[in-house]
Amino acid sequence: MVSLFEHQDSQEFLECAYSLLMAEADRGCVLLGVSMLDEELTTMFKSRLPEDTSNTRKKAIFDGKGAFGTLSSKLDIAFVCQVLPEDLVNCMHRLRKLRNDLAHQASPFTIQENLETIFEIFDKVSGNLAARIAHMSGEFVYQTFLQKIMDANHPLDEGKKLFESQEEAISYLEQNDEIKTTLVEQRIKIMFVIGIACLGALIIFHREKHLGMIENKA
Repeated sequence: MVSLFEHQDSQEFLECAYSLLMAEADRGCVLLGVSMLDEELTTMFKSRLPEDTSNTRKKAIFDGKGAFGTLSSKLDIAFVCQVLPEDLVNCMHRLRKLRNDLAHQASPFTIQENLETIFEIFDKVSGNLAARIAHMSGEFVYQTFLQKIMDANHPLDEGKKLFESQEEAISYLEQNDEIKTTLVEQRIKIMFVIGIACLGALIIFHREKHLGMIENKA
């Protein structure tokens, strides 16, 4: 999973996704996350255009009325042209449908209440992606929390840390149901964000793979 983010563009996508999506409410997190994937698909297809393609023609191709004007059309073209694998295309089609449903619903939405659906969406990608992002989110949330409280100073004893060992900090966490509930809520949202970042990184991976194939044929 770490190797998925070796490319500089993938690292930047991960950082951007985390900073932007975590600042959004759950509905906005889904809408913006899918929009980021849409933009990454556009970047992928633009990278395959001839260098002398005019801006006028690019606009005609990628605006709302062009052949690449919608997320749905980009995904279908990517599948037909074998630029992206079927499992990745199917996953993003499901995310696209979720985005469209949310855009037309006024009812409240939380990622936690729709966790089963979201897990099924990411599970469309081969390689056990859903389970892996669930594991990554758990590790990230709990390790971040432990590091934070291990660095905290004791409120009454100046110069002394709040916890003398990680075992003591873990014991405190295990006994505090309110904190555990908060961390679970954070983990669920972070899992979605990591999932979006992984899909973006996969688009970049296949973009670079096909560009390399083109260069080798030249």
